[in-house]
Amino acid sequence: MTSRPTRPPLEPCLNPATVTGLDLEDFLCLAAVTSFHTVELSIQRVVAYGPEKVATLLSELGLSVAAASGIIPAGPVLPAPLLLTDDAYVATLADLPERLAAFQTIGCRVATVLLNPRTGDDPQSAGAIAVKRLRGLAEVAAHYGVRLAVEAVGVRAGLDPCLEGPHEVAATLPHLAELLERVGRDDVGVCVDSFHWAATGADPGHLTGLAPLRIEHVQIADVPAGLSPDRWTDEMRLFPGEGALDWTTFTEALAATEYGGPLSVELFNPELRLLPESEIATRAYVTARAIVDTA
Repeated sequence: MTSRPTRPPLEPCLNPATVTGLDLEDFLCLAAVTSFHTVELSIQRVVAYGPEKVATLLSELGLSVAAASGIIPAGPVLPAPLLLTDDAYVATLADLPERLAAFQTIGCRVATVLLNPRTGDDPQSAGAIAVKRLRGLAEVAAHYGVRLAVEAVGVRAGLDPCLEGPHEVAATLPHLAELLERVGRDDVGVCVDSFHWAATGADPGHLTGLAPLRIEHVQIADVPAGLSPDRWTDEMRLFPGEGALDWTTFTEALAATEYGGPLSVELFNPELRLLPESEIATRAYVTARAIVDTA
């Protein structure tokens, strides 16, 4: 009788949004000294610092890069959403090979893509544009061994105007799955964010129902208690286990999908960002470790 392959273990990961104000080298050193073995990065910062130098630093610190944002860039650090204007999107393609080469150099195999949850344009046209762009990005990225992880934004309050509009594109995981099935590529999967998942109902079926799509990356943050989800903003994100999210339900649903890999702590909470960087990173590791150990 053939035994079933063991599911890879979940692992704490640090997203740079959780610790702001540090340059790339200091961020990586902080992650390593606080026991992280995996991190997320902004690929624009990697290109600016020098991909070979980053690869050397990662090796020296014993770190790997689980995923990187910015395959579609917005300035020197932040990612742009997929549904940019046509002119702006075409402009980002000019140096796409340079960014993808940086992914390859640092050994990062997953590029996160932020999908606009809503639009002011015709939703059918917006969906068709999203499908076309994801196919095109994936085709180029495949030459560099990079897969796409597309994120559905479930939060409804406090979003950047570029993510808003009266018409939904894909704000829930089931709607995202429908769109990605139209893309029709097995190297285009999902980036699950626990905060956005909870904001749209915390339904475990939204996770287990993603198959046959693959979960490529998972970001985590806890949710506020005593406030309806339609009033949540990303600035209310809390360390895992310090809010009201049902982590058992979340991790059991992930296990059912056979996801094994990083759980990346991603916080935008301005109050938490006032803490010393070492305390933020340590709490991020300890709280994520607790989620992993009880999964």
